[in-house]
Order: sequence, then structure tokens, then C-alpha cells
Amino acid sequence: MSNQSSIFFWVALQFRFMVFAGLVFFTLTSQALTLEEAIESAIKVDPSLRASKFNVMATEENIAIARSRLLPQVSIQGSSNQLTQTTTQELASGGSSSRSFTGPSVNHQFVIRQALLRPKELSALRYAELQTQYMELKYKSDVKDLRNRVITAWIELLGAQQIAQAYERPLHLMQVATKQERARYEHGDSTKDAVMESEAQYENSKATYFQALETLKVKQSAFEKLTKIPADALAGKKLVIDSLPVFSEAGKGVLWANFQDASLELQMAKLQEQMQLERVKMAEADHKPTLDLLAAVNLAQNDATSTQGYQYRNKQVGVQYTIPLFAGGGLAAGARQANLVYEASLAEGEALNSRVEMDFNYAWAQALGGKHKQNALIEALLSAEEQTRATRRGFELGLKSMAEMAATEMNVCRKVVDLLMASQDYSKILFKLKMFDIY
Repeated sequence: MSNQSSIFFWVALQFRFMVFAGLVFFTLTSQALTLEEAIESAIKVDPSLRASKFNVMATEENIAIARSRLLPQVSIQGSSNQLTQTTTQELASGGSSSRSFTGPSVNHQFVIRQALLRPKELSALRYAELQTQYMELKYKSDVKDLRNRVITAWIELLGAQQIAQAYERPLHLMQVATKQERARYEHGDSTKDAVMESEAQYENSKATYFQALETLKVKQSAFEKLTKIPADALAGKKLVIDSLPVFSEAGKGVLWANFQDASLELQMAKLQEQMQLERVKMAEADHKPTLDLLAAVNLAQNDATSTQGYQYRNKQVGVQYTIPLFAGGGLAAGARQANLVYEASLAEGEALNSRVEMDFNYAWAQALGGKHKQNALIEALLSAEEQTRATRRGFELGLKSMAEMAATEMNVCRKVVDLLMASQDYSKILFKLKMFDIY
């Protein structure tokens, strides 16, 4: 009897949780550090993040490309030919006079062009700068998404480990109870249906435990694929319980105001609007005049019989202007198209703002509901533990059977699992709100 009581007491201690008054979070001394290491490892090995970084670097080159059109353009062009030319002149006295020339014809030109007035190129440079800012925000958003995935994998792996442990702990006690029930039946102190019920409960508990182990394997695999860190590195780590933050409607308003300023999604939408506005300016610039400064040096030799054997050099400095007049209506259509795309980006930004606000409100509601659900699950767990203690006292006094003890222990196990599963969901929401600067 005392040995059975010790077994029961040891198992009961394994299920005892600290009274839950708050939030599931990771301790700074061990789990948070390991979590950051997991995130850093995932950042290093994630192929989509590498692609995003290369896209940022490629987009940065657009600035140099756009700026180059506003900087001096220097070129050398020329030709060298063997010229054969015959000139025939009709004479007033009748007949004709011919003269032939065969020789080299050389022409080389050195040109410097500097843009003075280029509205479209200025807008293109601004567009390239905005595009680079957009891609940098996109990279930060990809990093944030990867962090969320690692945090989720971390939470689910820790939860799966604890759930498997919770389902394993009552198995020994249930096995002992099943053996005792069969022994009592063989001695005529029990019934066959009681034995079958005890064995069925034990087999069902084993099946549930094995299912939890399979789930744990899936979570381990997901974590390892994401971070390239062995799942064994998290063995023994647990979700730690601490006090909850205080939620209030006033705090919600301040939080949402801050989030609007810090949201990467909303910042990207604003940049998209500015980019489309620059495209409008670029399209409208096609109607505007351009002005360039030109300087050229030209070297030539023997390009006609009239200058046979001559070599000459000329220098030119001046300006070149272009004034678009009519291009078949294509320029006006391009400007209208750019304006319509800009209006579409404004509407998309408005829709995004509404969607983000709805997501925020939903997460906030989940957090409030999660807090109340956690409190209710803690009360249920405390009640189940009290029932287990009462059953243990009854067992010590000979008033309760081992089967009844195993049943109450299994009930505690279920309450623990319910709390762990709810804690996983709740912690994910709180980490999401943490992204919203709740702390």
C-alpha cells in the first residue's frame, strides 16, 4: 500500500504547475538566448531570405543606372574607309570631264554630352531611390516573417515535448491499476467488465501517447528544417509561466496608433504610392522639353574629291534642345495610364490599412479571450489536482481503488494537455502582439 501511494505521489508531483496568473514567455537566461540563436541560424540558411537580399542588392544598382543619365556622357565614334569616287562634269562646250579619286576617308569624333534639363531622368532617379527603399523594407518584412515562423516552430516544439511527457506520466500508474484489477478479478473481487474497462483505458492512453510522440516528431522535423539545428537542443526546455500584462481599451488605442507608424506593410504601401506618383511624373515628362550641353571635336581626312588630301579639325560647343510636339497620342495615353495605376495604388493602400486594422482587432480580441481561457483552465487544473489529492487520501484509507486513482490522474493529464495547447495558441498571439509593440 505505501509503495503504491509513493508511486501516486511521485506522478502527482510531475503534473503540478505553478499557479497560472499570466503569460507564457521564454526566460532571458536560457530559452530566449537559444531562441535568438535559432532565429540567427534560420536567417543564415533560409534560401528565400538570401533571394530577398540579392533582390535588394540588384535594385540598388537601379540608382546608379538612373543617376548615370544625368552625368556627363562621353563617347568616341568614327569611321575609316577606302573611298573610290568619280566626279563627272558636263562642259558648256559639249562633252564632259571626269575626275577620279581613290584613297582613305577617315572621320573621328569625340563628344561630351551633359544633361541640363531632363525632367524624366530626375523622376527616374527618384523612382529608383524609392524602389530601393521598398525592397529594403521587403527584406525586413521577410526577416520578420522568418522570425515568426521560427518562434512558432519553437513554441510548438516545446509544447509537443511537454504534451508527450504529460501523456507518458500516468501510463505507469494506469498499468499498475490494470494489473491490480485483473488480479482482483482472478481472486473474485472484481468483474470482467471492470477489467476490460481498465485495460481499454490503458490502451487508449497508450495510443494517445504514441500519437503525441508522432506529433512531436513532426514538430522536431519542422524545427530542424527551418533552423538546421537538431531538435535535441531543446530537450528539457519548457514554456515558463509569468504574470500577464494588463490589457485595456485605452492601451489598445495607443498601441494601434504606434503600430500604424511602425508597420512594415503600411510603410511599403506608402512607398508603393510614392513610386506610382513618380511614374506619373515620368510619363508627364515625355511632354516636356529637354536641354543638353554638347562639346565635340571632329578629325577628318579626304571625305570628297573637293578636299582631296586635306586634313581638317573642328571643335563645337553648344546646346541641343528637344521639344515634343506630337507622337500620335501615345504620350498622353501613357500619362493617363500612369495616373490610373497611381489611383489604384491609393485604393490598395486604403484597403490594406483596413485589413491590417481588422487583423489587429482580431488579435487583440484573441489575447483578451486567451487570458480568460487560461484563467479558466488553471481553475480546472487546480480542481482536478484537488480531486486527485482527495482520491489519494481515500486510497490510503482503503476507500478508493488504484483504478480510481489512475482515472483521476488521467483527468489531471487531460487538464494539463488542455492548458498546454491553449498556452501555445495564447503565446503565439502574444508574440504577434509583441510585433505590434505591446511591450
